[in-house]
Amino acid sequence: MLPRCDFKDIWVITYRDMSPPEQLLAATLQGLTADNPDKRIWLRNPGIYEALLQGIKMDGVKIHEAKSVWEIVNEFKPDIKGVIVCKIGTDSLNVATSLCGPKGCVAVDESLLDLAKSNGFAVVEDVRGMDDRTALAKYKDLFKHGVVVSQANTIAGHLRDFAVARHAYTCGTEPAFVKEAAAEFGPEALVFGWGREREWVTGISSANATSVPADWALNLSIIETLPAGKLESPKDATLKTEDNVRYIAFVMSDGDNLQWFCGGFFDGLRYWGNPLRGEFPITWEIPVSAAEFAPRALRYAYTTASKNDSFVTGAGVPGYTYPHLQPDRVALAKSAAPYLRKADLPVVGVINDNAGTLQETFPILERPEVKGVLYKAYNPYDGMHGALIWHKGKPCISFKFDLRESRQPPEKIAEEVAKMPASPKTDEGSYALVTVLAWGYQNNGGPMEAVRRTIELLPKNTRVVSANQLVQLMLDNFSKKHLKD
Repeated sequence: MLPRCDFKDIWVITYRDMSPPEQLLAATLQGLTADNPDKRIWLRNPGIYEALLQGIKMDGVKIHEAKSVWEIVNEFKPDIKGVIVCKIGTDSLNVATSLCGPKGCVAVDESLLDLAKSNGFAVVEDVRGMDDRTALAKYKDLFKHGVVVSQANTIAGHLRDFAVARHAYTCGTEPAFVKEAAAEFGPEALVFGWGREREWVTGISSANATSVPADWALNLSIIETLPAGKLESPKDATLKTEDNVRYIAFVMSDGDNLQWFCGGFFDGLRYWGNPLRGEFPITWEIPVSAAEFAPRALRYAYTTASKNDSFVTGAGVPGYTYPHLQPDRVALAKSAAPYLRKADLPVVGVINDNAGTLQETFPILERPEVKGVLYKAYNPYDGMHGALIWHKGKPCISFKFDLRESRQPPEKIAEEVAKMPASPKTDEGSYALVTVLAWGYQNNGGPMEAVRRTIELLPKNTRVVSANQLVQLMLDNFSKKHLKD
């Protein structure tokens, strides 16, 4: 039985109905009170957020609909020691976010300062004019290790509740400085947020840290506290290897993206709500970090899955990182192990720098929680052209095909599959992975329709299976042969 929330009341306000200064105030107050034993705050938004709120209601928690942010502020006034004054659009926004948790305050944009004072709140710090580097030097002993938040200073409310609840140092998205912050609060720190992808992830990886794309996340400070019980991923049907066939698995990309998993992934008709879901085997990358930071969202995916839905970790564990640039890949793999166990996901997706090699996944393959690795190059994803390597009887399989407009359309993939061997008991080339770009085919039916079209064109002696089934079939047929590799 799913454990129930232990708080009694939750105050709800629609995020989009607030101005950016009000969003900042609400988010930092939400993070500040995320461990309140009796009552919490929820910022209403579409998608999984609404489903999770209804789950909270079903737990017996009383929902209070707030008419304004100040109604919530007055409800939680005893929890607030004062305000940190900042200016949205400047570094002071991140400085204020950093300080709210340790100082027990909320962040107030200068436009709301007079109103805050009239409501009886004292100014504890005025950080207007202070930048990220100055804040790090002056206050670094106040912040907890293990987590950093990297957020644009133009985004008022998203992710800031989590930063406050975690007492996390919060900075901008400039890659070189994010790298410094990741190293300062490491080793193996998790950096939540987003930046210029290649440079941002490169810096974080080389700092022996891992990124968690989360810049548009809401309510994360509350979502991570919602009890979900033991998570059990759906188990795929056991298959016996057929003769004279090829095995193909389609894997939807971008499962490293925690904010998407807690937002748009479940919202609308392109992904989880697509009417084609369930008609054919599809493997979904999902963020293994969700087991810790969004366990009820992960349970929702597991419990609403069809028999044709399967799951592997998003590219990278415990988040998006390039193993090639990691100073200590063994430590990285060890840090991922608790998430893998909690998420119950034994097949691991990896994305690596283009200069990387499949051998750099060996520390992950050595983990007892792992059965196999699915390998992407950074760009293009199929840059290793289906290359395969074994380590201690476990496979690291690179993607052979990349289903997107700019790479390989359905017709091309079907043509290339027809050239593959069809001897799955003796020839490892009889297996192939197809990565499906989640953002592909947006003007032509979406990625699920592209998968359907591809399957329709495949040779008749092709079997479409989940990535988990493909890995297991390869283990069944070739693992003993490679135990000493």
